[in-house]
Amino acid sequence: MGLKDKLQFWAIGQFLSTVVSSPEQPITDRKEADLRLDTLGRLAVLRAGLSGLISGLLVVATALFLKDWEGANGLTGLGFITIITIVSCLTTALELIFLYRDSLSTAARMARILDIPQEELEQVELENSIPHWLIHAALGAPGFHGKMFGIDPLAKIGKLGLKIRKILKKLRIVASATVFKMILRRMWVRLLGRVALRAYVELISLPVFVVLNMFGMRTMMNDMRSRLVGHELTPKLIAHAFPEGLENIDPGLLHALHMGMEEQITTARFIHPNQIRVLELLGEHQNIEIKVSADEQRRADRFLLAVFSMSGKNSSRCKKLIRNLEFKLGHDEVERVRQEIDDAIHDLTPLTRTWI
Repeated sequence: MGLKDKLQFWAIGQFLSTVVSSPEQPITDRKEADLRLDTLGRLAVLRAGLSGLISGLLVVATALFLKDWEGANGLTGLGFITIITIVSCLTTALELIFLYRDSLSTAARMARILDIPQEELEQVELENSIPHWLIHAALGAPGFHGKMFGIDPLAKIGKLGLKIRKILKKLRIVASATVFKMILRRMWVRLLGRVALRAYVELISLPVFVVLNMFGMRTMMNDMRSRLVGHELTPKLIAHAFPEGLENIDPGLLHALHMGMEEQITTARFIHPNQIRVLELLGEHQNIEIKVSADEQRRADRFLLAVFSMSGKNSSRCKKLIRNLEFKLGHDEVERVRQEIDDAIHDLTPLTRTWI
């Protein structure tokens, strides 16, 4: 087992232990549960901002402490840069570790409130592993790039794209927050010659990093909530869209659903956990060309739009799919479906409007 796998299993263990020891209790009332989930998310965002503030203040304090040492006491400009860089890297590393642990802890408390069964949380297979999904969300990963359910998310990337991707993977070029902050601070330090000004620049930069932390955590909390709520929402969505049951729908409609799922996954170039859940419930795809009626295609398009709306970030490539659905379903219907899914995830509002 490699280091990456060991770290993942350690994170899963931490997540599960937090679920068990969490002071939260399952909340059956949807409005009350929604309020509690909102509160947990807001507190996580505030803690992220506070951690960014503390991290920055430590660097500012170091710069002010060194102010009187430069020149007269033999501390050169290069020495100052070296010390500030080391302190900046250490504080940022600790900050990122805290944010990672705090986001997983918050997700565990959310899972407890939503009363996700313990046996489902303990699944270790990637297709069914909620902890895996949340760990990837904490790292900012929109989804998985590996082949699943016979679908390769990178099928449309092309040979050149695959080669570039392999090269970058081998070189391990990752634009991390640590590197970003270090480079930015060093640029400012070089631009400003006096030590006192360097400290003040660090102080001026604090609001920027606080806002970045809060914005990043807010995005992460929204994604984690989407993955947690999506786990229980997906079967409800299928039952709402196809009340006759998947086993009784027209084969052409089922084929259209599978083909539509493959199209949105290969367009986005990743597979989101909510899409994994849908494909698992849809069952095996018999890759046989089957004609579908206009009415059945409309049902498929509406369902695919709903899944797309709960499946992560929308790139410029994905927006083209939305425009195609707007052409087929109409702009008003697209907006209604997207709002229904947004309300179901972020307000825990049940789906009530008839889709047939």
